[in-house]
Amino acid sequence: MGMTGRPSVVHFAGVTHWTRTGEQLNGVRLVQIHPRTARASGIADGDPVRVESPRGSVTGTALLWEGIREDTVFVPNTFGPAQRVGDLFGAPRYEPANVLCDDGFYDNLSGQQAYKCFACRVVRGEA
Repeated sequence: MGMTGRPSVVHFAGVTHWTRTGEQLNGVRLVQIHPRTARASGIADGDPVRVESPRGSVTGTALLWEGIREDTVFVPNTFGPAQRVGDLFGAPRYEPANVLCDDGFYDNLSGQQAYKCFACRVVRGEA
């Protein structure tokens, strides 16, 4: 199961993550994976990875963390291709995380797209 969200407290609106602190903390999309789940897929900490869903795929860097459920992958919604200001820092351009979500599913209370639950798999990418 995949979920998206804010990578850290310095990621607000569309600009603050390009501050010096924000760039240091969020310069790379870190995809959080439980170590046992990663090991089963041949993924090591720091490996390039691709998260694939039936709708699309995004790339990032594996961050192995025992604090996440073994059946869950967290994909930060950082650094979409429209955020050209990141070029000033030499930050990589990533695909927007919302390409992973299915437009057909919405939260029944808020009507928001289901950013917190989508089918996915993680595979080791190319360096």
